[in-house]
Amino acid sequence: MVTEVVKNGPSGSERAFTALAVGPLARMLLAGMLLLVAVTDVHAVELNPELRLPPLDGGGSDITRRPEQQRSITARTRPRPELEPLGVRIGSLQLTTELGMRAGYNDNLFAAEDRKESDFLYTFAPRFELRSDWSRHEIRVGADAVQARHQDFSGEDYDDWRIFADTRLDVGTQGALFGQFSVSRGHETRESPNSIADREMAEYLVSQATAGWSQAMGRFEIRLAGGVADHDFEDRGVLNDSFLLDDNRDRVAVTGEGRLRYAIMPGYGVFVRGAYNRQKYDDLGPGGTTRDSSGIAYDLGLDLEITDLIFGDAFVGYYRQRYEDSNFEDRDGLGLGANLYWNPTTLSTLHLRARRSVEETILPTASGYIATEIALELQHELLRNLLVLAGTSVTNRDYQGLSFQEDLWQYHLAANYMLNRNLSLRWRLGYRDQQGDGGGRSYTQTFVEQHLVFRF
Repeated sequence: MVTEVVKNGPSGSERAFTALAVGPLARMLLAGMLLLVAVTDVHAVELNPELRLPPLDGGGSDITRRPEQQRSITARTRPRPELEPLGVRIGSLQLTTELGMRAGYNDNLFAAEDRKESDFLYTFAPRFELRSDWSRHEIRVGADAVQARHQDFSGEDYDDWRIFADTRLDVGTQGALFGQFSVSRGHETRESPNSIADREMAEYLVSQATAGWSQAMGRFEIRLAGGVADHDFEDRGVLNDSFLLDDNRDRVAVTGEGRLRYAIMPGYGVFVRGAYNRQKYDDLGPGGTTRDSSGIAYDLGLDLEITDLIFGDAFVGYYRQRYEDSNFEDRDGLGLGANLYWNPTTLSTLHLRARRSVEETILPTASGYIATEIALELQHELLRNLLVLAGTSVTNRDYQGLSFQEDLWQYHLAANYMLNRNLSLRWRLGYRDQQGDGGGRSYTQTFVEQHLVFRF
């Protein structure tokens, strides 16, 4: 991943370091432990981030920000304290639990072009989170799981889980240490460009740790971060010269980022950023090739916060990915990204997202694919307890070393009806239309989901 080496996903992957607010000694001990072993959010590691669907809830607050810095409110993230679960108080910590049940229907479960198979899906998803309630520093630890069962195709059932923690240790009045660590078990969906129709669904274990430091100095702000993620795919003992399978995909990704921001005036800032990534595969690919690579990216960007009406950031830059094997051609080009919000009214938000990144592929003759994505979503608070969403996105996958491309269009309508503190009804209708050129995969897919969420 090049353009967004450390910041993977609209929520970003950086979380902050913390210590217990029960005395200086306990704080120092816990801070030392967390500097050695951090706990992460699995959503920071995504095999195909272009397939991510917007969340149906508020998405939670960013633990890297101090409470006094919480601004930039959208229709989705607007605080609704009268609808938040009370949880259970454990000293200075707050425990919240959640139980989600989902029923869904997919008219093309395997994302196939010709032989479409439909099926019903039922999931059971418990979650707990323990979060601090301190004036300084913050910690969040938790675990969640998703057990999915299909009515007809039991081979597509999966049991995903993760454990995570995010931490922040405030340093002085302007600085912070932050970090995260997680271990998660996931699966690769059939819509993924790396999914193979006639094989079992790929399953994997990801262990990730990140750490960083930020410091404000007058109008300047510096931010340094680094991380490592280990991908371990379940081995089924099957060899294939046409694809990278199982152990051939095991790899360690190392990332690093430095960012310097200058506040031009209140509400406007310019930043420069440099990023590095290293992909190290455990085994050789078909034909004895190695897919190890390293990349750099340089970006120049602008962030803004014009009251609560317009805010976000956008950047352009340059990326380059070099491969150790001479069979793969080095890649470079224009990097870009944007995450912009506009509140035309106090009840509506328009969200524009754009990004370009280099992603890994299972095709042995391709060095990877460049994913260029543009997405637009409208969020509207129809009632205080009823949020409706509508959005679309288009992604172009350009495979490096091959002559084919894929264009993926995605559309969704969704609603989140919060009946009270403890019960929410959520609904989503989605449609995907992918067209392949020169050998790429083509398919259409319609799916509908109904969620029942209990929170305590």
